[in-house]
Amino acid sequence: MKLRTFFSVFFLLLVALAGAQLALGFLLEKAQKELETSHIELESLTTLAEDLILSSQWQTRFSTGYISNGDSKRLDWYNAIEDILNGKVVRPEDYSFGYWDLVNGGIIPPPENQGDGAISIEDRFLSQNITAHELNQLKEAQTFHDKLVAIERAAMHASNGEFDDGAGTFSRKGKPDRALAAKLLLSNEYQKLNGDLVQKIFQMQKLIRQRYAGQIARQQAFASQVLDANTYLNIGLFGLVIVSFLFLRNRFSVRASQLMAVVREIGSGNLAAQASVLGSDEISELATTINTMVANLNVAFDKLEDKIKLSGKALSDLEVERSRSEKLLHNILPAAIAQRLRGGEETIAEVFPEVTVFFSDIVGFTELSAKLGPHATVNMLNAIFEKFDELVEKHGVEKIKTIGDSYMVVGGVPNRDPLHCQHIADFALEAQSFIASYGNELPYALHMRMGVHTGTVAAGVVGKKRFSYDLWGDVVNVASRFESTGQPDKIHVSEAVKVRLNDDYVFLDGGTVEFKGKEATRSFFLIGKKTQMPGILEFTTPRAAAATPS
Repeated sequence: MKLRTFFSVFFLLLVALAGAQLALGFLLEKAQKELETSHIELESLTTLAEDLILSSQWQTRFSTGYISNGDSKRLDWYNAIEDILNGKVVRPEDYSFGYWDLVNGGIIPPPENQGDGAISIEDRFLSQNITAHELNQLKEAQTFHDKLVAIERAAMHASNGEFDDGAGTFSRKGKPDRALAAKLLLSNEYQKLNGDLVQKIFQMQKLIRQRYAGQIARQQAFASQVLDANTYLNIGLFGLVIVSFLFLRNRFSVRASQLMAVVREIGSGNLAAQASVLGSDEISELATTINTMVANLNVAFDKLEDKIKLSGKALSDLEVERSRSEKLLHNILPAAIAQRLRGGEETIAEVFPEVTVFFSDIVGFTELSAKLGPHATVNMLNAIFEKFDELVEKHGVEKIKTIGDSYMVVGGVPNRDPLHCQHIADFALEAQSFIASYGNELPYALHMRMGVHTGTVAAGVVGKKRFSYDLWGDVVNVASRFESTGQPDKIHVSEAVKVRLNDDYVFLDGGTVEFKGKEATRSFFLIGKKTQMPGILEFTTPRAAAATPS
């Protein structure tokens, strides 16, 4: 048998036995707790039932004693018993059959007249596990007890010369009549009520004992079954451990020791050591693998020394090239697109239904560049485009490309942005402000046209050796035409842009423009944000005076 088969079977059986033993232990503990609870509940209920008999008997004795000698202490003790039953006085901890004998003999003091925490006998029964039938028996016993108390109190009042006035009180005065009092306590009615009370209590105790006897018997039987099952499981677990120990010792221990001796030699540096363990199990397979490993190590160590010498330089060169490639890729493509290319995507092309495209162009750039010369022209473009690049980062839009003096920006690509139009507008206004400020510093005139349009475009990466991220679609062409047909130092926008920004930005009517192959369309000039230009209202230009103010 192979080791993995043996250990799989062994641990499966071990876990099964341990789990079963754990479950049985839990069941046994639960059964013992339930059995203990049942005994406690039975003892508590029978004790409570005996309390009622005890109280009635002592009340009989105290009422008889009070009638005989008029001792007020017996009347106080009689009332104390009644208060304990009704929950007006706390039941003493050692309240048992001999309690009132000790009080009557002056050995212990009577109970203190303390009501905090007192519980009536009925409430104490209700707090226990009592059935409705048993509760009815209790109520009937209490009825008999209340009748006994009524007779006893009538007798004690008669011994004091106090008689019932018909209204339930003893306000009618007369001559003390102890003979009548004794007659009441010796009457057949009184004796029968005493018997009925005891009989009812015994019936209730019998019901309780019968119910708990069956319950305890079932709990004891279940606990015994669980204990027997646990014993058998322990025997099985012990047997499994013994059998496994003998099997491992006889089958694997000696051969494993031989193999470990060879491994120690190899570990100490003796790569010429060979393991010779016979068999067809994992230990023999391990011996063969160790021999092969040692042979391969000898070859590998020879090659490793040469490779270590070359690896340092190769890693250094690779890190330099990786950093250079990543920097170049981020300069050419948006960060999100560069990340996707590094992730393995080969073709990146998407449709963006909501974007805004911006174009700018320097007015008369050809003549201006010829006048300035190449160095001054490049310096001027660098100053402008570096500022534009800063504004691109600031407003969260994407620079697509520059062609000569033309600068193209898009909002909503490649990261979709519900505020793409607002961001392009803010970019355009700040770029316009920069051109005006920068132009004032130059010894020559600098003017720029800007055009903006919004709509749907396609975007993607083109090229294999030289990557380029570009946009396609009618929106790109229209935005370019708005730039070329605009006025110097103004932001020429389409009606679609105005519709999206009309609530927050100020526009001038730019009249109607016509593009080749398209119908005439209205145009506007973006002036600024309403929050920055309070009191400014939109109005039409002279060439569109007949039009409705936008």
